[in-house]
Amino acid sequence: MFFQKTKIKILIVGFIFLVGAVMTLAFLPTAAEPADELAQLNSKYGLVTVESLGQSTAPQIASLFKTDFLRADLLESNKSRQELILKLETDEPTTDLQNVLILNLQTDENIEHVAQDYQNSKVVKYAEPNFDLETELPSVLIDESRVESVTSVEPIREPIVVAVLDSGVDAKHPDLAGRVLPGWDFVNHSAETTDNDGHGTHVAGIILANSANAEILPLKISDSSAGKISELIQAIKFAADRGARVINLSLGLRQESQILQEAIDYARAKNAIIVAAAGNYRSSVEYFPAAWPEVFAVSALAKNGNKLFLSNFGQWIDFSVVAQDVSAPEPGGEYAFRTGTSQAAPVVSAKIADFLSTSNTTDFVAVDNFLLENSEPIESKYLLGRQILAVDE
Repeated sequence: MFFQKTKIKILIVGFIFLVGAVMTLAFLPTAAEPADELAQLNSKYGLVTVESLGQSTAPQIASLFKTDFLRADLLESNKSRQELILKLETDEPTTDLQNVLILNLQTDENIEHVAQDYQNSKVVKYAEPNFDLETELPSVLIDESRVESVTSVEPIREPIVVAVLDSGVDAKHPDLAGRVLPGWDFVNHSAETTDNDGHGTHVAGIILANSANAEILPLKISDSSAGKISELIQAIKFAADRGARVINLSLGLRQESQILQEAIDYARAKNAIIVAAAGNYRSSVEYFPAAWPEVFAVSALAKNGNKLFLSNFGQWIDFSVVAQDVSAPEPGGEYAFRTGTSQAAPVVSAKIADFLSTSNTTDFVAVDNFLLENSEPIESKYLLGRQILAVDE
């Protein structure tokens, strides 16, 4: 009898313990599902719109960012509009910059903190602000008087497409007419690539003055002296997909960007050669994308051969070009003098275009060797790479 009572007590205690455990588990907080987690973040930071920057985004991914566009507009209208770029995790390998989204948020929170909050999500590979970039770096406009430009007279061999990602290009300028291809405006989503600033036309003119074989693909990423990373990466992909052999970036930013690195990698995989200005901050601090090893970084020299007073410098510089008071086309059939690394980079792009027109190579090392063989050492206490001469030097 004793053993039977003991057995019954054990069974009762066990049953009570089991019921308690089940009830405890039922009321314990559970990890948020990815959709719930993102929904909370979207609500916290006032998600307004979502745009895919890749060719496509899977429906199940897009559904994570469903939002009520009417929600909180009245209550949150006094808050700032800020943009965030996300790369989402996926089990499938992605190409074409897929699963990259730009979120338009209505929040006064520090955007760097917002990015970190999203990046902590299990379904987000990385998150970063939609950085501002500078297309003028800043380029110095010295004079707007009409002057005679330098144009190449060598016969054209195989045309080489050089993409100019900038403020647009005046395709009707006498020095550019007939050598500018149809392009795209990523700011206004239009095939009209009119240059409202002059920077892009100036850059394109320098390329055509230094290359007999270049054709310009104008890709407008800015209406003035500033643009966004989101437009830049779309333009890089566009240029690479349309067979641009050279991509000229007379622009940059002082922060590293994972999405920009991904776009550069994409273009290199498509065999595009990328040339970028080193920046005008009188600094040895790395400037992007110029500082990355798969990009040719170009700094600027003054007319006397010394470092241009505003040019960046450092061990990461590959080449330098005299870029003080450079005369080149401006919109409306005019000419102007501009100074800066923005004017140095297109000379290197032009030299590469002429090399590619005869070599038919896609090898980065071969292009680098060509530039090394056709450049001169620079005697300077600054690290400025090697000097490449423009056609009028």
